[in-house]
Amino acid sequence: MIVVYSATRNLYKYLTAAIGSLRDHNDARVIVLAEDDEIGIDDVEVINVSGQTYYPPNSANYNGLFTWMSMMRLCYVDLIPDADRVIQLDVDTIVCDSLAELWDMDLTGKWFAACHEYQGTYRPFGEHMKYYNVGVMVVNLKQLREDNAVPEMIDYLNNHKLWCTEQDVLNLFAGERGKAVEIPIRFNETKFTGFTENPAVVHYAGYKRWYECSAAMFRWEYLDDAIRRHQLTPSVKKMRGESGG
Repeated sequence: MIVVYSATRNLYKYLTAAIGSLRDHNDARVIVLAEDDEIGIDDVEVINVSGQTYYPPNSANYNGLFTWMSMMRLCYVDLIPDADRVIQLDVDTIVCDSLAELWDMDLTGKWFAACHEYQGTYRPFGEHMKYYNVGVMVVNLKQLREDNAVPEMIDYLNNHKLWCTEQDVLNLFAGERGKAVEIPIRFNETKFTGFTENPAVVHYAGYKRWYECSAAMFRWEYLDDAIRRHQLTPSVKKMRGESGG
């Protein structure tokens, strides 16, 4: 199993809980797209993408709500050439169970598998098209390479302003061509996708300061538990009002 995260420098410290929770339940090769060669977490592969050439500064979405770093998640086909598929997880996710079912999904002819945002109101391409949340996504790199799909999507991102950047373009291109498949809600529980009694991945999408772990958040107890079990940096402990020692 190969699991990929991406993080700008201000998010490195929050990966501790995310990756720790993943490893509590899964034996995985962990790759992080980052702005540096090291991020301070042991036993992860770091790919420094700070010198990327896919999205120039005059790209339509280079300095948008989500920066070029999030758009790099569309570049796995080049950045991880030895993999046929990966599981993508956002920084603000906590894994609560095995992801084997996702890893073993039949993705024949499909580009990705993700959870439908049936409770969300964001419909950039109309009500007729399903909109998927790719914060948890199984990516079929083999099929993307065979279809040579990524260059066209990168070109679109560089020339069209989008709010959710690579998530939007994946939805647009895959939706029109029938290249996406849906995963069960329990693998990406958010306030946009829904809740179950047995979450496998809790995703704190929509909470701007999710890392503060407020009890007002849904499923906050999973994040709180992961933070306490996986030792965060002193700066995070200080932010949460705990001892920095």
